[in-house]
Amino acid sequence: MRTARVLVASTRAAAGTYQDTTGPLLVQWLREQGFETSDPLVVADREVRGGVEKLLGADVVITTGGTGISPDDQTVEAVQKYIDRPMPGVMHAIWEHGLRNTKFAVLSRGVAGMAGRTFVCTLPGSHGGVKDGMAVLEPLLGAIVDTAAGQAHEGHDPAYVKAQAGIIDAFITDHPIDAGKARELTATRAMGAVVTFDGVVRDHDGGEPVADLTYTAHPNAAGVMRAVVERIASQHPNTRIFAVHRTGALQIGDTAFLVVAAAAHRHDAFYAAMAVADAVKAEVPIWKEQHLSDGRTQWVGIE
Repeated sequence: MRTARVLVASTRAAAGTYQDTTGPLLVQWLREQGFETSDPLVVADREVRGGVEKLLGADVVITTGGTGISPDDQTVEAVQKYIDRPMPGVMHAIWEHGLRNTKFAVLSRGVAGMAGRTFVCTLPGSHGGVKDGMAVLEPLLGAIVDTAAGQAHEGHDPAYVKAQAGIIDAFITDHPIDAGKARELTATRAMGAVVTFDGVVRDHDGGEPVADLTYTAHPNAAGVMRAVVERIASQHPNTRIFAVHRTGALQIGDTAFLVVAAAAHRHDAFYAAMAVADAVKAEVPIWKEQHLSDGRTQWVGIE
């Protein structure tokens, strides 16, 4: 069954001081279009990026709110990071439809496109703006989802390709990371794309010269990392994923964090690797103690 998810970007609604109605409106509409749709995810404006990342993997993700021009409106910037195939024509059609009702429609920023296999579209936080989006998207969503599925070639891949997908490993270690071994474990003859993210220690941070550093992990970090990678893997069911983060003392040039993603097709591998890298950095409690060249020490990641 086709799946859709709705994200509401509203700091007031997330705090419980405002009752959002655009999210339920979108959910009801998507269900009427035949999509399996859960209740809206409501997040504060500053948490949109993490919220969007959690919903990716559905066929459709629609956001409402955070598309204006105030400093708090961050939805467009958060969503743009994930879109690898922009569809500007969709937004132009929504703006054109909105101009029939109000000249202020063009003041709402927006973005639409494919994030991996997920179609994502940002709509304003007003009822009028949401209805404009629904009117434009209603005849398009089915074709978008069907076309995206066709481009992914999933129906043309042998069954054993999907059978090979999953987590190869996801762990934290205090030993040097062997990127070659990780790639060897992750790649197979069925995987036509292997993407590696190799996060290495650099010699500067925030304009300060760095001599070396030490990573420290919370006792629960390994479990959190495994759960994060499992979530990403479930959103990319045709991808093999390997992820490892280093702890302890590291020198400039050492590998601190490695992600390897392998899939039959490049879009799956690229997007899965990026999603794992972003989610691990954002969610796994690992802290960095930087030793600067002048003898000072800086902690990064502790709030």
